[in-house]
Amino acid sequence: MKRKSFFYITSLLICFAATYACKKTTDGFLSPYIHYEQSPILIPKGRAFLSAGLNGDGTSQPFSVRVLHYYDKATGKVLDTLFAKTFPVQIWTGLYNPKTDTTLQLINAKLKTVNTAPISVNPASGQIVANYGALKLPGGEYQFDLEIKNETGTRVYPKIGDFILRDTTTYDAVPALGTQYDKLFKVGNESVSKLAGVPVLTITRVADTPNIVTVQFLDKNGVYFNPKKGEIQRRPATGLNPSPPYLQTLQDFTNFYSITDQAMIFKFPFTPFPLNQLPNGFNAYYRIPTNLVHIDGQPDGMWSLNPRFPIRIYVPGSYLVTMQFPDVTHVP
Repeated sequence: MKRKSFFYITSLLICFAATYACKKTTDGFLSPYIHYEQSPILIPKGRAFLSAGLNGDGTSQPFSVRVLHYYDKATGKVLDTLFAKTFPVQIWTGLYNPKTDTTLQLINAKLKTVNTAPISVNPASGQIVANYGALKLPGGEYQFDLEIKNETGTRVYPKIGDFILRDTTTYDAVPALGTQYDKLFKVGNESVSKLAGVPVLTITRVADTPNIVTVQFLDKNGVYFNPKKGEIQRRPATGLNPSPPYLQTLQDFTNFYSITDQAMIFKFPFTPFPLNQLPNGFNAYYRIPTNLVHIDGQPDGMWSLNPRFPIRIYVPGSYLVTMQFPDVTHVP
């Protein structure tokens, strides 16, 4: 009896081993703990944005990601229709070369307008991608579910994503990039300088098109300084035989520039503008000659006016930049 039992048990073990050997084993790993390191993720509305990707927690690569639903975090309402909306956005179809792409025609030949969702999730990494179309979406906190697949299988991660669409400016200026000022340099001895009253800098996005920056300088009474008459000039650099001889202006950030009786107008074909900073960051420096100004509390003819302001634009459109001097009167 014992001998029969031994053979019976042995036969079962052999069959089990044979069955296990023939069964296909599952490859890879799909972690139940995939997550975003940052939560919530802060997205500035209207600016190009790319978040960090998912932390796979050892999940086998590659994996694919698909959004199942978007939600309003406060109410739990499904917002798939809202986030499925598309808006026109410019994209590059070729590599931009600032040395050779020197005309609007050459640059525009490498740009294409496509309709795309303002918020999306990269299907290979889980990175949240945003573009300036997000200006059309209401600010607030949102969540989304992800379906993630790899060779192991498929798993759903409810409300794994949490992001805040935060209202912000469509540009950076003061204080993010620096300060505006009006510096006085002594005529005949530019090593002597002082600050005038802090000018009032106003930046307004006035239209969706065209892509231009209009810059105006005004005295305390609202009188414009006239670029066409040479009343707004480039500010000389300091030192002996400096190279370049002048400090940077917005003209150095674009090849497309014109002037009127009241303004300087700078075209930009794409954002951000300026694309890259120059040695003095994103600042623009100018000079107004001494014979054109009366400065409160100062002798006429002693000081030139030297305004500076920083700016960088992230959303296409038309912008008006005005700088008004609180202690300066235009002299005809």
